Amino acid sequence: MTVADRPIAVPVFRSILYATDFSPSSQAVLPFLRALALRYSATVHVLHVLPAEAWSSAPTDTLPAMLKDRKDAEVAMRGLIAGESFRGIPSTATVERGELWQVLSSVLGEKQVDLIVLGTHGRRGLLKMVLGSTAEEVFRRASCPVLTVGPHTANRGRAEVAGAPVLFATDFSSGAEHALAYARSLAHATRSPLLMVHAVAPAVTNMPASMDSVAVDPIVSVEIAAEIEAAARRKLEELLSEEEARILKPEYVVECASAAELIVGTAEKRQAGMIVMGAHKAPAHSVASHLPWATASEVVRAASCPVLTVRS
Repeated sequence: MTVADRPIAVPVFRSILYATDFSPSSQAVLPFLRALALRYSATVHVLHVLPAEAWSSAPTDTLPAMLKDRKDAEVAMRGLIAGESFRGIPSTATVERGELWQVLSSVLGEKQVDLIVLGTHGRRGLLKMVLGSTAEEVFRRASCPVLTVGPHTANRGRAEVAGAPVLFATDFSSGAEHALAYARSLAHATRSPLLMVHAVAPAVTNMPASMDSVAVDPIVSVEIAAEIEAAARRKLEELLSEEEARILKPEYVVECASAAELIVGTAEKRQAGMIVMGAHKAPAHSVASHLPWATASEVVRAASCPVLTVRS
């Protein structure tokens, strides 16, 4: 039984968690958040997490002053919810103090969240996000999909316009099957083309100048590289049933390249409306270029559109 033959539930977003620090990076998320909420008739739960350290380390005689950050956050939250972005959208607002993941995971369960939405500065290194250095923990630990809007997102004005391609990037790992369900659903819901992208490991097609480099660089002939790409394309095609392919009219992109560069480059070239990626690494024995969180983080940092990361 192929992946396309196995029943996969069509995902929906009925309950969306929007985590914000009220920064410009968080504000950039709003057009996409609104578009998704309206499209799926979702309730949006807005969350702001105040740092636990500021409270726990404060001297007793300064505690009244420490209440100001909560009051400021609550004022900012009321202004946000009253704004145009939330007009006609059911919403709740929560301001909590504590460790990011502890607060967020509690809200996830309480609100039965289907999707987390974040904005990011797109910094390198630890890739600190708008909620602080621990926000990457959201990628690793959230069981629901996470939509991230990075600093290079260029199509904010087209967030509510259907038709922008949905780019599905896969390494054929176990997590990719679950991500494909979201890519199919989003493409169908927005009447958008589906781009199915796979990067095979870059190969060295020329003999190295010295045998010293043989232990480092793989040597793959042009013919073998072409065969690998052709096999990967066939595998991509098998991910969809004939009926799905007829409806979605997918386009397949398979190249020998860095996964992050191929994904980001294709999304920019085709003006994709969203990138959808699985969360798991490829098996160690796979010839495919895997999509670890390091690659996902690089895609989020550099992508010209929002990135939806999905765990299995």
